[in-house]
Amino acid sequence: MDPNLLAQLHGDDWLELSALAKKNTLTPEQTSRFLELYRTASKDLSRITTVAPDSLEAARLSAIVHRSRNHLSSVPSGGLSGLGRFFVISLPLSLYRLRWDFVIVAAGFLAVAVLSGIWAGTHPEVLETFGDREFRRQFAEHDFVDYYKENPNGFFAVGVWTNNAWIAVQFVLLGITGGYVIVGLFSNAVNVGFSGAMMFEFDRASDFFLYILPHGIPEISCIILAAAAGLRLFFAWVVPGPRLRRDKLASEARSLLIVAGGLVLLLFGSGLIEGFVTPNPIPPAVKIAIGVAYTAAVVVYAWYFGKRAAAAGLSADLDEHQAGYSVISTDR
Repeated sequence: MDPNLLAQLHGDDWLELSALAKKNTLTPEQTSRFLELYRTASKDLSRITTVAPDSLEAARLSAIVHRSRNHLSSVPSGGLSGLGRFFVISLPLSLYRLRWDFVIVAAGFLAVAVLSGIWAGTHPEVLETFGDREFRRQFAEHDFVDYYKENPNGFFAVGVWTNNAWIAVQFVLLGITGGYVIVGLFSNAVNVGFSGAMMFEFDRASDFFLYILPHGIPEISCIILAAAAGLRLFFAWVVPGPRLRRDKLASEARSLLIVAGGLVLLLFGSGLIEGFVTPNPIPPAVKIAIGVAYTAAVVVYAWYFGKRAAAAGLSADLDEHQAGYSVISTDR
């Protein structure tokens, strides 16, 4: 196609794209328009460089597309810009993409926890494997509750945060193995079920729910998210679809590492709840409400920002030139 004719037909769109690329922030409507113009301009540039790579139109449009690509990938002008992209686009979008993975893994976790608790509670010989009756009584009437009170609140909060954060990071990073995540998640679910069975055995069901729900709701949700991210990484390797296995795996890994970093931050909140709210002598309903409110806030955050980013066609992954799949040159 004649470059001059193409410039006459789409020149106004190129100017609009250039103007949008210079803005620091875009509204959802502007983002949608920006993406539309960027795709069209990229096609136009491909056509022009095919027939007249050294033309003025090619140089002009190349500069616009290059600037737009940098804007699209949010190349930061400073630390705050990078943080803004992480919290407004990358993290919520990565969490939003895991919503159905989370539902499936959560259903499996709860099923194993409940069934193992019922099995242990209705089969005394199973509970005997944990110790004799006196040992189980000590656990139900003292040890379970004392665990949350025997250390200073701040020290305890930091301890559970680092432990849970390490578990979450392992689930994501070692998710490629598949088996590690499944075994770890199954083991945690069984432990919850068996602990509940011992508490029920000595009529301490109220203590079980009172001390596990306030922090357990956000904490277990984060662990399940980590497991969902790890399993997604595993399936990207096993079932890459139409893409090359290495490309699919690399793309998913870059996005899911964002989840690992985000979960470390989110688990800090659940650690504070476990350290300062769970052992606190405030009304049980208030304790549980705090855990539910924190979890709900995370869900709303991920849903609102993640859905908006997905609707705009954005990605938590790097674009092609940042990921190393292509080299951009403005030399003509």
